[in-house]
Amino acid sequence: MADWRQKMSNISKTKGDSAPENAKRAGMGCLIGLIVITAILTLVMAIGLFTNAHWVIGGFTLLFSLASIGTVLALAWPHRPKPL
Repeated sequence: MADWRQKMSNISKTKGDSAPENAKRAGMGCLIGLIVITAILTLVMAIGLFTNAHWVIGGFTLLFSLASIGTVLALAWPHRPKPL
Protein backbone atom coordinates (compact mmCIF):
# COMPACT_ATOMS: atom_id res chain seq x y z
CA MET A 1 0.00 0.00 0.00
CA ALA A 2 2.84 2.39 0.80
CA ASP A 3 4.41 1.67 -2.59
CA TRP A 4 1.16 2.63 -4.34
CA ARG A 5 0.94 5.86 -2.34
CA GLN A 6 4.55 6.68 -3.24
CA LYS A 7 3.83 6.13 -6.95
CA MET A 8 0.75 8.35 -6.79
CA SER A 9 2.65 11.14 -5.02
CA ASN A 10 5.46 10.90 -7.58
CA ILE A 11 2.98 11.22 -10.44
CA SER A 12 1.18 14.15 -8.83
CA LYS A 13 4.46 16.01 -8.29
CA THR A 14 5.63 15.71 -11.92
CA LYS A 15 4.94 18.13 -14.74
CA GLY A 16 2.87 17.06 -17.73
CA ASP A 17 5.82 16.28 -19.96
CA SER A 18 7.41 13.88 -17.49
CA ALA A 19 4.40 11.77 -16.54
CA PRO A 20 4.72 8.00 -16.95
CA GLU A 21 3.37 6.49 -20.18
CA ASN A 22 0.80 4.43 -18.26
CA ALA A 23 -0.65 7.59 -16.74
CA LYS A 24 -0.74 9.30 -20.13
CA ARG A 25 -2.50 6.31 -21.71
CA ALA A 26 -5.02 6.14 -18.87
CA GLY A 27 -5.81 9.83 -19.22
CA MET A 28 -6.25 9.56 -22.98
CA GLY A 29 -8.44 6.49 -22.51
CA CYS A 30 -10.72 8.36 -20.13
CA LEU A 31 -10.91 11.34 -22.49
CA ILE A 32 -11.72 9.13 -25.47
CA GLY A 33 -14.35 7.29 -23.41
CA LEU A 34 -16.11 10.51 -22.47
CA ILE A 35 -16.10 11.75 -26.05
CA VAL A 36 -17.47 8.40 -27.30
CA ILE A 37 -20.33 8.61 -24.81
CA THR A 38 -21.05 12.18 -25.94
CA ALA A 39 -20.99 11.14 -29.61
CA ILE A 40 -23.39 8.25 -29.02
CA LEU A 41 -25.82 10.35 -27.00
CA THR A 42 -25.86 13.20 -29.51
CA LEU A 43 -26.34 10.73 -32.37
CA VAL A 44 -29.37 9.26 -30.57
CA MET A 45 -30.67 12.79 -29.96
CA ALA A 46 -30.21 13.66 -33.65
CA ILE A 47 -32.12 10.57 -34.75
CA GLY A 48 -34.94 11.45 -32.34
CA LEU A 49 -35.08 15.01 -33.60
CA PHE A 50 -35.18 13.88 -37.23
CA THR A 51 -38.02 11.45 -36.54
CA ASN A 52 -40.01 14.27 -34.92
CA ALA A 53 -39.42 16.54 -37.96
CA HIS A 54 -37.11 18.99 -36.18
CA TRP A 55 -34.76 19.22 -39.16
CA VAL A 56 -32.70 22.31 -38.31
CA ILE A 57 -31.76 21.47 -34.73
CA GLY A 58 -31.39 17.81 -35.72
CA GLY A 59 -28.90 18.87 -38.38
CA PHE A 60 -26.84 20.85 -35.87
CA THR A 61 -26.93 17.91 -33.45
CA LEU A 62 -25.85 15.52 -36.20
CA LEU A 63 -22.95 17.83 -37.12
CA PHE A 64 -21.85 17.92 -33.47
CA SER A 65 -22.04 14.15 -33.28
CA LEU A 66 -19.95 13.79 -36.45
CA ALA A 67 -17.40 16.25 -35.05
CA SER A 68 -17.23 14.17 -31.85
CA ILE A 69 -16.68 10.99 -33.84
CA GLY A 70 -13.94 12.73 -35.84
CA THR A 71 -12.28 13.83 -32.62
CA VAL A 72 -12.33 10.28 -31.27
CA LEU A 73 -10.77 8.98 -34.46
CA ALA A 74 -8.06 11.65 -34.33
CA LEU A 75 -7.27 10.88 -30.69
CA ALA A 76 -7.35 7.11 -31.17
CA TRP A 77 -4.98 7.25 -34.15
CA PRO A 78 -1.71 5.67 -33.02
CA HIS A 79 0.86 8.27 -32.05
CA ARG A 80 4.51 7.70 -31.41
CA PRO A 81 4.95 8.08 -27.65
CA LYS A 82 7.50 10.61 -26.45
CA PRO A 83 10.20 9.02 -24.35
CA LEU A 84 10.70 10.53 -20.92
